[in-house]
Amino acid sequence: MIRLSELTPLGTGRHRKCYPHPDDAQRCIKIIYNSGHGGDKETRRELNYYAQLSRRLKDWSGIPRYYGMVETDLGTGYVYDVITDFDGKPSITLTEFAEQCRYPEDVKVLRHMLKALRRYMENNRIVTMTLKPQNVLCRRISASEVVPVICDNIGEGTLIPLATWSGWFYQRKLERTWQRFMASKVLAAVLESEKTLPASANPMELSSHQA
Repeated sequence: MIRLSELTPLGTGRHRKCYPHPDDAQRCIKIIYNSGHGGDKETRRELNYYAQLSRRLKDWSGIPRYYGMVETDLGTGYVYDVITDFDGKPSITLTEFAEQCRYPEDVKVLRHMLKALRRYMENNRIVTMTLKPQNVLCRRISASEVVPVICDNIGEGTLIPLATWSGWFYQRKLERTWQRFMASKVLAAVLESEKTLPASANPMELSSHQA
C-alpha cells in the first residue's frame, strides 16, 4: 500500500486531490475525496475516455498518460504523468502565466501557446468536458519552448459520446468549448490589453513554480 496521507497535495480540484508518487518522481496519484458530489462519476468518465485514447492516440504531448490504479492509505489512487518543466519544477497553469504577462512580447508567447493548444486538440480530437485556463499547464521543455498540457476535465460527459466518435459533432463541440475558453476572464483581459502594454526589450521568462 502506498502512503499518501503525510504528503502535501500537488493540487486540489473540485472532486480530486493530486499527490506526488512517493516511488516515482515522474508520476502523480489522484485520489477522489468528494465522491458524493460527482467525483466517482467524473473519474469513470475520464477512465472510459482514456481507454478509447489508448487505442488510437499517438501524440501524448498535450495530455498526461494514465497508468492504472493503486491502493493507498487514502483509498484507490489513479496514476498519471506528473507535468513538470525541463528543470524538474512543477509547471505553472495558463492562468498563472496570463496573470504574469506585462509586455506585448509576453502576450505573443501566450497567443502562440493558445494556437498550439487548439492545433493539438484538433489534430488529435481531444474532447474535454470544459476547458479552463487553470486546467491547462504551461510545460517548459526548454528555456525558450513551452507546450500546453490539458490536465483535467478530459473526456465527454454525455450518455452518448457523439463528439468522441463523430468528427462532425467533435468540431461543433470544440467550437463551443473554445469560445467559452477564450472568453474566460483572465484570457480576455490579457488579450484585450495587448495594445496598451508598455514595450519592453526583456519579455517575461517562462517561469515555473518553485519546487
